[in-house]
Amino acid sequence: MHYYSLGKIPHKRHTQFRKPDGSLYHEELFSTEGFSNMYSLLYHCNPPTQIVQVGDPISVAAKVV
Repeated sequence: MHYYSLGKIPHKRHTQFRKPDGSLYHEELFSTEGFSNMYSLLYHCNPPTQIVQVGDPISVAAKVV
């Protein structure tokens, strides 16, 4: 497994990560397979969109034509 990062990130995951003004960045865990597979930990200046509804999963596999 390898890690890839862009920009300034905290040394530890799931910790208080503060902006220069002292307020917190908003953390989001993004995955297409849940916690048992690869995922990305994203930090936002503003809160990510609130989940209103969760539907059935859809395939995001590439289509070869």
